Amino acid sequence: MCAKVSRDNFHIPPGMRDWLPGEAYRKRELVNRLLAAISLWGYEEINTPLMEYYQVLLPGENLCGPDHLYKLTDRDGRILALRSEMTTPIARVISSKLPDQYPWRLMYGGEVFRYEEIQTGKQREFCQVGVELIGEEGPEADSEVLAIAIEALQAAGLDDFTISLGHTGVLKSLLENFTADEAQLNEVRNLLLEKDFVGLSGCLLTAGMEKGKVEKIMGFLTRQFSASELEQMENWDRAQANPEPGQADLPPELAEAFAGLRRTIQYLKLYGYERYIQVDLSTLRSQEYYTGMVFEIYAPGIGYPIGGGGRYDELLRYFGKDYAATGFALGVERILLSLPQDQEGAAASAQAPLLLVAGTDPQKVLRKAQEHRKAGRR
Repeated sequence: MCAKVSRDNFHIPPGMRDWLPGEAYRKRELVNRLLAAISLWGYEEINTPLMEYYQVLLPGENLCGPDHLYKLTDRDGRILALRSEMTTPIARVISSKLPDQYPWRLMYGGEVFRYEEIQTGKQREFCQVGVELIGEEGPEADSEVLAIAIEALQAAGLDDFTISLGHTGVLKSLLENFTADEAQLNEVRNLLLEKDFVGLSGCLLTAGMEKGKVEKIMGFLTRQFSASELEQMENWDRAQANPEPGQADLPPELAEAFAGLRRTIQYLKLYGYERYIQVDLSTLRSQEYYTGMVFEIYAPGIGYPIGGGGRYDELLRYFGKDYAATGFALGVERILLSLPQDQEGAAASAQAPLLLVAGTDPQKVLRKAQEHRKAGRR
């Protein structure tokens, strides 16, 4: 005989949630709309297990601090973990199960788990929809994934959003004069992730960087550039790439980052999407596998990104392959929070109305209901 269920057993773990009727429909319908928009670009769907071996998922973690993985041990003593993002598991699949017929254009929609601080719209279980473009390098590929993200959000009903575009070359330039002290390197990275510019400036000065150089770098990190403003800085890039004696006042990685972002924006202009872009060189992603262009997407009223991604040309080496790659992930729950109320209401009412078949003859009633279902009616 089963023991009586206590009301304490009705609780669920912190950071998880139940999706009730209506809510679950809106979420599923949004996922379907996002994937449908992405598929128009020729992307094919892929999925991976919720659970992987712990070591497989490590490249997707910020190794500067504690990882956010939910870990468990199987009966054979092996350490497992729930996936905390989709890029690393897909890299494993590409390296072990797909033929070398590049490029691969892949899309996904699924749940991920991340043990982190709980906030409104920021849970420990959440759904991501995204793409991975494997085997293509350069600004054409980067602009492709940015354009797909824009069109997917438009298909979801969003048009008021901003893509904050950055480059990992900025971090490399900051570390140029640093010692090999790992703790100090991690401090710089975390300060930049947190956008703590006061702390970052002090850290750079403590590490021995000249005050004038620190002030210049802080000026770039705290300034946001529009797409058109970035284009107007082309002469500055040339001066940095081929300086006169004594004129190279910033690290070359910073000039290279500007040049790469400019080429990406030039392609985005061909799509007509440059209005969504602002360049913010302090933009950085927590995963350490990013190697070039990175971006985060923001919507009004939401204090954290609703999506993000970038280039990760070295991740597949962890699994024995060596191919360029770029991609992004969108947070489904965060998009739901970002939708205007009229859009959210439209999504709620999009489900077909429920028909009621009534009568005195059970056989006629059942057959009539069956006819309606075969015709696609609820």
